[in-house]
Amino acid sequence: MKDWTSKYRVVQTLKENGTTGVYLAEHVRLKRLCVIKTLNTRKAGGDAILKEALSLKQLAHPGIPKIYDIEEGKEGFCIVEEYIQGESLTSYCLSKNPEKEEIIEFMLQLCGLLKYLHGRTPPMLHLDLKPDNLLVNGGKLYLIDFGSALHKKADGKREALTGTPGYAAPECYRGEADVRSDIYSAGKLLDFMVSGSRKRELKRGEFKKLLAIASKACRDKPADRYRSADAMEKVLKALKHKNAKHSAAKKAICVVGLAGSGRRMGVTYFSLACAAYATGHGERALYLECNESAMAEQVAEKAGKEEGDGVFLYHGVHMAECRAVPKKAGMAGYSVEEETKYYGDCGYSVILADFGVLTTENLQGFSSSDLCLFFAGEKDWELENTWRGLTRLAGLEEKLIMILFGSSKRRYHAFSKRLPGIVCRRMPFMNGMEAASEKEVMHRLLAEVFERAM
Repeated sequence: MKDWTSKYRVVQTLKENGTTGVYLAEHVRLKRLCVIKTLNTRKAGGDAILKEALSLKQLAHPGIPKIYDIEEGKEGFCIVEEYIQGESLTSYCLSKNPEKEEIIEFMLQLCGLLKYLHGRTPPMLHLDLKPDNLLVNGGKLYLIDFGSALHKKADGKREALTGTPGYAAPECYRGEADVRSDIYSAGKLLDFMVSGSRKRELKRGEFKKLLAIASKACRDKPADRYRSADAMEKVLKALKHKNAKHSAAKKAICVVGLAGSGRRMGVTYFSLACAAYATGHGERALYLECNESAMAEQVAEKAGKEEGDGVFLYHGVHMAECRAVPKKAGMAGYSVEEETKYYGDCGYSVILADFGVLTTENLQGFSSSDLCLFFAGEKDWELENTWRGLTRLAGLEEKLIMILFGSSKRRYHAFSKRLPGIVCRRMPFMNGMEAASEKEVMHRLLAEVFERAM
């Protein structure tokens, strides 16, 4: 049957059994790819394949493959249709983990397809909406496999219906269907896409409305669902508009990088204090460990609440460990840029990235922060590391705050005069903060960092 005509050259066999075959082919003259479906006999499903072809031949929509030709031969017939390049929605969701905005866009496209089908005279019902019957290519959704489609008859006469368990509406099993049967399946598709998002655990609140839409579409009684694809589309458009307004009003994420000239410079203590301060002032702050101290791992064992995807809550502070990635030289580094972007997408507005000791390996990540806090000492045995760190940070003066850890007021004022063009501040020893004056110094420092970050 593959050689039924000289007009096409078979490129690849997509599916083949004893009576049917599906092939990717190329039109010899037009050099255009297409899909050829063949049936070697008029039995074994021939009526369903012809029915699909005749249904598609009447349609003209950019999201539905076109029928180019129907050829009959001695052994059966062949259907030549448009080749849609892309991957199934099943594969796409498993590999891409679509964002909420993308899910809404897919659903709006699906509603547009259903409006087109249901708006025909008489209405056409697809009745087999499922992830495998939708292809994704370049953000566009394409509906395929019209083998179960039917035109709703005016007399409401029952007809044997088919569909996929888990996606077919309950009334389909009774031989009944109308446009709300496709709405039911669309709701199941929406639930599938939401359930497939890896960010759902961290962004559960943002998915509530989508899940509510899916729940209404999937109600058992057709009368309790959206009455049409147009009604469902209006709800999705309203949600999209609301999200767009929220995104426009949402403050940009600020990454505060913190690093010290050496160990025990108060970097981690101040990072946690700053995260708690920002949280107390209405920001969604995250402490992100970007060093090898493993403090976050140890604290996680005592954390009272798991937040999901590596985030936990400890004494009111959201904490996470930055994942290490292999570098070209074979040494492990930290994917700080990817992690901060990810957690920013999860709704965190302030990220305190604790780099530990400033090194040549983490210098780039630290320098890319929106605000850089460099902790150092001014005592004789600390000066070498202090000057080395400042040399590495040359050119970052506009977003750099140097914090002298544990310095007295007198020594701080004397040392800061040696740093023209650099904002220099003092942070008290932790065990000296019982004094009201030192508490005030710490409070002013946290307030200044918070104001600069915002």
